[in-house]
Amino acid sequence: MPPSSDLLLGLGLALSGAALAVFVGRTVPLFQAYEPDPDSESGPPPPTFPGSGRRVPWARWSPLPWRLVATGRAPDGERVRAPLDAVLGAAAAFAAVGASSAQRSAAEVAALAFLALWGAVLAAIDTRTRRLPNPLVLPAYPVALALLAVAALTTPGGLDQAADALVGMAGLWAFYWLLWFVYPAGMGWGDVKLSGLLGLYLGWSGLGSVVSGTFAAFLLSACVGLVLMVLGRVGRGTQIPFGPFMVVGALAVIVVGDPLPLLTG
Repeated sequence: MPPSSDLLLGLGLALSGAALAVFVGRTVPLFQAYEPDPDSESGPPPPTFPGSGRRVPWARWSPLPWRLVATGRAPDGERVRAPLDAVLGAAAAFAAVGASSAQRSAAEVAALAFLALWGAVLAAIDTRTRRLPNPLVLPAYPVALALLAVAALTTPGGLDQAADALVGMAGLWAFYWLLWFVYPAGMGWGDVKLSGLLGLYLGWSGLGSVVSGTFAAFLLSACVGLVLMVLGRVGRGTQIPFGPFMVVGALAVIVVGDPLPLLTG
């Protein structure tokens, strides 16, 4: 059983994750489902307020629309709330990070907490809309790189881990890009965009973790899809959002550890 200090840390992080998701999760209702039209050059719709349909003021490369996140209100007074699943998902992810933080530096825990928060929000959006939107995914890269750079300078062996993280980012992005290139109908472009971010964190934990985290995502997706088919909730041709499985698989391997050495040793 973990020491009481570890339990308190996990509880504190879970409450912190839930509190942060109450604010950051306000971005979840801003995105609508989008089916690409091969004959149209227009991209996905921009984030809009769910009630009025007005475009959300969101600075380019800013990770968040800060005014909305801080106040929870549109300029016309419309309330925007974070959905419960995003809040609970962030709380669970933060608790998992806390449970594995005993041997980690404070900077490393902060970097993983960012992944936990962003992953919970992106999973909630993808579940609803089958989208992993650029305004949230792309700015996450420089934030994650900056956080892991600090961790690399304050963690023993951190520079070697940082090198593996960059290799993991490039390698996993290339793998998902290849899957998308070979069979675009089976792999969304949003999944390709997210893969580099997850590869960065998985690589930080070791190059073997990149393989294990990727396998875990596909295994979880297959198991959930099979259960839903047995229950009659989906058909054989139904596409299930893959982003949540990517996030859960990556966090599971990062938190629990890479099972590959045990399986191959």
